[in-house]
Amino acid sequence: MTDALTRGARGGSIALAGQAGKLLIQLASLFVLSRLLAPEDFGLIAMVTAFVSLGELIRDFGTSVVGLQRRVLSQQQASNLFWLSLGLGSVAAVLLIALTPLIVLLYNEDRLAAVMPTLAASVMLNAASAQLQVQLARAMRMTRLVTADLSAQLCGLGLAIFGALMGWDYWALIAQVLAVALVGLALRWIASGWLPSRPRRDSGNHAMIGDSFAFGIAQFLTYVSQNIDTVTIGARWDAASLGGYTRAFQLLTSPLNSIIGPLTQVVIPTVNHARAEGRSVDSVLIRLQFTLGLPVIWLYAMTAAVANWFIPFALGPDWGSSIPIFQILAVGGAAWTFSRVSYWGFIVANQGRQLFYYNLVTKTLSCLLILGASFISIEAIAWSVSIGLIVSWPINLVWLAKTTGQDSWRYWWNGILLIIAATLGALIAWVLATSLTVLPAMLASIIGVTAGTVTYLAVIAVTRSGRVGLRGVLRTVVRVLKRTAQ
Repeated sequence: MTDALTRGARGGSIALAGQAGKLLIQLASLFVLSRLLAPEDFGLIAMVTAFVSLGELIRDFGTSVVGLQRRVLSQQQASNLFWLSLGLGSVAAVLLIALTPLIVLLYNEDRLAAVMPTLAASVMLNAASAQLQVQLARAMRMTRLVTADLSAQLCGLGLAIFGALMGWDYWALIAQVLAVALVGLALRWIASGWLPSRPRRDSGNHAMIGDSFAFGIAQFLTYVSQNIDTVTIGARWDAASLGGYTRAFQLLTSPLNSIIGPLTQVVIPTVNHARAEGRSVDSVLIRLQFTLGLPVIWLYAMTAAVANWFIPFALGPDWGSSIPIFQILAVGGAAWTFSRVSYWGFIVANQGRQLFYYNLVTKTLSCLLILGASFISIEAIAWSVSIGLIVSWPINLVWLAKTTGQDSWRYWWNGILLIIAATLGALIAWVLATSLTVLPAMLASIIGVTAGTVTYLAVIAVTRSGRVGLRGVLRTVVRVLKRTAQ
């Protein structure tokens, strides 16, 4: 392992450790607040989440990706990106406030008239925080970045629990969002010690803005495909139905989003350093695909297998409608994991325009599937989401092979091995969890997950590439632990 990969692995391990903590906080929030608040409270927030996410997309619009992707970023260029992001955030916040009457009319829900303008403030706070996060990531100050993120999440959760106990209802969730944004901004500013210069003309401005626009348009298409399901359900059904769907979707996406976002801040600088040392992009990203897919796909497979026990245990007895939705969405979760690795390939190759073309094809297909399924049922919408994710991955690989020369067959077989192993492991876990009816449901599920995990690892270890991957993961962990202890 080269020095760049060792530093990247150490930074990645810190980021993953932090995200493990963040995921625990998010799961605690999910479990605790689901018992303190009603599904309708979550449904109300979910109604505006798609629009707040649009605001977050506008305030960023590729500026964070460009800040990370550039091999050399001057103080003035970083400052220009900061002011550009802040300006976009101001536009996004004003736009969200202006759209509030239309959102109230869309859902026929008067309570959203106060919710939307309040949440617009979080977009402004996150706009100011984005380039501070980039500065910490580029300097590989992952410990400071992780500490700031975890502290903000804890403050938000504490305030939300307090608000729920005090009877704030859905306002407890709004307070959580604002607290995370405000505390995160303050702590990142302190941790980075960075101040932007005044915005000025710079020789690299035109290229940065062009690349930001390309990545931003591609991200917008992803946003549409990821939010059209919640908007459709909210418009055609009620808040409680939407709350059940979004809880299942959050259970699926929390592990991946908690890992992918922070890892992007480590992966891109690491790949750039590795290329400078003479390593190929494929050699780095294939190892990352296996290292990332190994735990994430296992998690999707095992939780889907024992969802009949896990979801009522985690969320409470009122969330039974989320069980089949979660199991359906988990089918597409594996392909989604691999597609996010391919996303890094587009960024490293600075192929924002090709990413846009790829998203234009695949996200349009996903949206059409969801719109068609909306005339059937919520479960059909969940199936359309999974099918869209599954179909997108091979298209992604072909696209990268044609446009960047990526050796996509290696990514394909690397991923297929994990999917086959996970499918067999999940089948074993489900059979045992559902057939051992003489045992308590928790014990039967634990036995099923244990047997499923053994099957999962055994199937991987049967193949030579699987053994190489497992040894690579083990060596990376050992090396990082040794380096951390020094």
